[in-house]
Amino acid sequence: MGHMETGQSACDVCGDSLPSGAYFCGECGASVPEFGAPIEPAPIDPAPFEPTPIEPAPFEQTPIEPAPIESVLLAPEPVSTEAVSPEPTIVSEPGTSVHPFTLVFSNGERAQVVGRGLIGRMPVAPANETWDHLIVVNDPSKTVSKTHLRVEALAEGLMVTDLDSANGTVVSMPGIAAERLAPHERVILMSGATVGIGDQSFIIQ
Repeated sequence: MGHMETGQSACDVCGDSLPSGAYFCGECGASVPEFGAPIEPAPIDPAPFEPTPIEPAPFEQTPIEPAPIESVLLAPEPVSTEAVSPEPTIVSEPGTSVHPFTLVFSNGERAQVVGRGLIGRMPVAPANETWDHLIVVNDPSKTVSKTHLRVEALAEGLMVTDLDSANGTVVSMPGIAAERLAPHERVILMSGATVGIGDQSFIIQ
C-alpha cells in the first residue's frame, strides 16, 4: 500500500491513497465516492400502461336507390308460313292435310301413293278419268288382275277398293284376322296393314 501524501484521500475499499481529482482507485478500481459514485436511476412506476380506448364513430350507411329499369318490348320474330316437309303432302279436302303412303310389295318393288292410283298387272285408267298413279305389279303367274284394285290416300288412312278382280283382295292388320273384300268393297287401312292381291301382296307404310 503506498503512502498517502498531503491533500490526497484514501480509497474506502483498499485504503490506498488516491490522487487529487481521481475518479477510481488505481489499486482496486473502486470508484471515488465524491466523483465516481454510481447514480441510481429514479424508480419506475410499475403500474401497467392502459391505453385509452378509442370509440369508433358510428357508421351511417347511405341507402342506394336502384336506378329505374326501363322495360323494352321486343318485337316477335316473324314466323315462316312455309312448312318444311321431307315428303310431299296432298289435300283431299279443304283444310285436311294428307301424307303419302309407301307400298312395299312382296316381290321387292316399292311405290308411293300421294293421291289416287290403280294397281294391277297392266292397269288401265277408264276413259275421261284422271289418275295420279298406275302401279304395275310384276306377276309372272298372272294371279293379279290387269286392273286389280284402286287405292286413295286420305287423312284417315289409305282407302283400298277391289275392282271385281279374278282372285280377290285380302286385307289384314297385325293381330286381326284377314278379311276378303267383296267386289267394289272399300276399306280404309292404316300403316302396317297387309293387302294380298293374288299371289302377290304389299305392306302399307
